[in-house]
Amino acid sequence: MNKNIVVNTLIRIKNILPRKFRKTSIWLLIGIFANSIFEIIGLAALLPLLAAILKDNFIHTNPILGHLYAFFKFESDKSFILVLCLFIFLFIVFKNGFGIWIQKQQALFSWVVHESISSKILKNTFDRGFTYFTGNNSNKILNRIQTIPMQFAQQMLASVFLVTNEIIVLTMILASLLAFDPKILLLLIGIVIPVFTVFYKKNKTAISSLGEDLNELGPKIAKPIFEIVFGYVDVLINGSFKNFLNEYIVQTRLAKSLRIKLLVIQNVPNRLIEICVVLAVMIMLLYGLFFLHGTEKILILMSVFGLAAYRTIPSINRLMLSVVNIQNQQYILNFLEEYLEKEKFQSENNKALKFEDSIQLQNIHYKYSESQKNVISDFSLSIKKGEAIGVVGKSGSGKTTLMNLLLGFIEPTSGEILIDGEKLNETNISKWQERCGYVRQDVFLIDGSVIENVAFGISKEKVNHNKFDEVIKKAQLLEFVHDLPNGKHSNIGERGAKISGGQRQRIGIARALYHGADLLCFDEATSALDTETENEITEAIKAIQDESLTMVIIAHRESTLKYCDKIIKL
Repeated sequence: MNKNIVVNTLIRIKNILPRKFRKTSIWLLIGIFANSIFEIIGLAALLPLLAAILKDNFIHTNPILGHLYAFFKFESDKSFILVLCLFIFLFIVFKNGFGIWIQKQQALFSWVVHESISSKILKNTFDRGFTYFTGNNSNKILNRIQTIPMQFAQQMLASVFLVTNEIIVLTMILASLLAFDPKILLLLIGIVIPVFTVFYKKNKTAISSLGEDLNELGPKIAKPIFEIVFGYVDVLINGSFKNFLNEYIVQTRLAKSLRIKLLVIQNVPNRLIEICVVLAVMIMLLYGLFFLHGTEKILILMSVFGLAAYRTIPSINRLMLSVVNIQNQQYILNFLEEYLEKEKFQSENNKALKFEDSIQLQNIHYKYSESQKNVISDFSLSIKKGEAIGVVGKSGSGKTTLMNLLLGFIEPTSGEILIDGEKLNETNISKWQERCGYVRQDVFLIDGSVIENVAFGISKEKVNHNKFDEVIKKAQLLEFVHDLPNGKHSNIGERGAKISGGQRQRIGIARALYHGADLLCFDEATSALDTETENEITEAIKAIQDESLTMVIIAHRESTLKYCDKIIKL
């Protein structure tokens, strides 16, 4: 076993583990230590019992057993052995009950740590902003938020706790055996340790790379599944299911190959232990034959080392497996150290931002990367509160980029956005976004009721039903909701699968109004609709216009923007 990997892992876990859990982890380690002590006592208690049964007069010659025998005035050795058996049995029951309790505490601790770290990563991921989400694969993001923290809490921590426990147990057992017969113990250690050291050193690099490769494969396996589920119609119409299926099979076969290699490596220690045990038994028999005289001494030697082996063999197996797992999961620590270190600073007291007069875009330039040309160059615009601004232009002209700049999803490469004369920046961006509403072409809808989608992100008990009734009326949804089987509590399906495109857009408008938007942005909200529905949605947008609501509407056709106060052509 490589001592450095365990020590380094403990140090790294201490640094990653939230401070509030460190004290709990110490108490848990104390509990594990106590459990180990009970394990040793439970095992050691069998030795005097065995000696009392096998060796004549042992009870009376042993100072501890002899004192107990005399103090409680036993009438025979058999009655003493019977009571001793009963006490040992009761202690074994207690020991195992305590062990179950400790395992429960470990499981609870792991889940609480998982919840804390995954929540922190979710917040950190969310705080990284629009460009991070649009620039990263959703399966990788899901893997980082959910899978890696779970692996850390339930596998890495479990392995570390197990290693700690087994090291304590093995140390105590070996110390006892050293006192009993140091020569044979040192001989056995001299055989076992080199075997496992060579195995570990030869496979250390392979174990680490296998874990990292398997982690990378997780999102790749999920990718074709997600694409089939969310692109079912396109996959069906284009007859491309076989391609996605083949991609899935290729990735799962790669995973199969890696997992088999890892499984073989994980099972090698168990086989090595079996070989070492057979060798150890032969050595003890030969040692007893040549150096011990009398069957009784050989029997006691074999009994002592046999009892020790009963506990140490599983311990060594678990210890080696845990060390393999720790080495295999170093990528978890690498990710958590790097990711949590890069936590984006967010001010808890975001500056309030007034919007009573105008929005000014001054000399705005924007490009997505240094190697690309500007999508928007030297663009300026003044939007007065209560105005409706239409934006038209061909594909790639920067319409959606302009919208993303207004909403604070991205920052200008150069230039300024001013809200009532105050520059939009990281200190006030969160408060600004709270005042914005956004209706895009594909409105995001959850698999829930109409009211859950309109009051998006608000718990059921906090929903303002009067406000809901008001906004669905403004969004021209009143009749639609009234005709549903369960009214506003009717389920609309995942991504609004049970309702029409026009109804989805109206729910998007109602959502923006419910959340009290001062600036309402429409990003080609009607471009995917038929002409009749487009006209209906356009009328609905026109109907909600008032002096307190500023609107920016992106459209392909200028004819749908006739009600706007001004139209910007990009």
